[in-house]
Amino acid sequence: MVELHGKYGFINREGKMVIPARFDFAWDFSEGLASAWVGLPAASKAGFIDPRGEFVIPALFDYARAFHDGIAAVQVGGLWGFIDRTGHPIADAAFEAVDDFAEGLGAFKFEGKWGYLDKKGARAISPKYDLTSGFSEGLAPVYLNQKCGFIDKKGTIVVSANFERCAAFAEGLAAVKSGFWGYIDKVGIFQIKPHFDSAGVFSEGIAAIERRGRWGYVNRAGELIVEPEFFSPSGSPAAYRFSENKACVKERVKWGFIDKKGKFVIAAKFVRGGTFNHGLARVCDAPNHCGYINDKGDYVWSGEP
Repeated sequence: MVELHGKYGFINREGKMVIPARFDFAWDFSEGLASAWVGLPAASKAGFIDPRGEFVIPALFDYARAFHDGIAAVQVGGLWGFIDRTGHPIADAAFEAVDDFAEGLGAFKFEGKWGYLDKKGARAISPKYDLTSGFSEGLAPVYLNQKCGFIDKKGTIVVSANFERCAAFAEGLAAVKSGFWGYIDKVGIFQIKPHFDSAGVFSEGIAAIERRGRWGYVNRAGELIVEPEFFSPSGSPAAYRFSENKACVKERVKWGFIDKKGKFVIAAKFVRGGTFNHGLARVCDAPNHCGYINDKGDYVWSGEP
């Protein structure tokens, strides 16, 4: 997805515009469809387009998220519901908030509490949690009374709510905060003891961690493989997850990409960075100028000059 002269369109991996920039806004393709907005400036509506750029689900929604598990979250009149790939509602827009479907279940908020729907729109787990997140590897983090733990798809607590913060499971481990951040397994036992100020999810066998304001990376044994040396003056994370053997990190005020030994393979020259997906990463070399680079750091599409 790219922006050109205030409109949104789509390029292929070679940087060629394949769907002209004619939408008021759009999100990337997911499961073969992309949400896109058209209409009057103050009343633009969202629908879903196919890879030809044609609307296959009409632009009738106030907001529309990407498809996951064959289902997309849509907003109408300030409330949220879910539709299938034909545009048919599996759950009417009646919820205060929702989260995307994952592993067959989608979170919803009703009367201040969170629960989960199945793919038929039936309540699989009743709304009783203060906050939830999507399922990953069969478990989902849930919050109750300012503590978090993990439930299975039947709603059974499998890791007790003893933690201050919980992230999703990835590669068999989940980052949790208990004073400091560490990593637990699926029965709640710490495999990497809590001694980090912040911690990201595992990807490609590696996770970003923070110590005293600086970010580095650990392996599944908890061993530092890239020393904490990346810093963001704003206090926000200065290291992203690994994707396609590269991770975006912040050196002083610019972003670049390192390999798994911590060596820069694309110099820190961007004001904003991202993760690689199918050989491309979205970056910005100025606040108002963004584009896509390949794995050598060369622009395949550089947007407006």
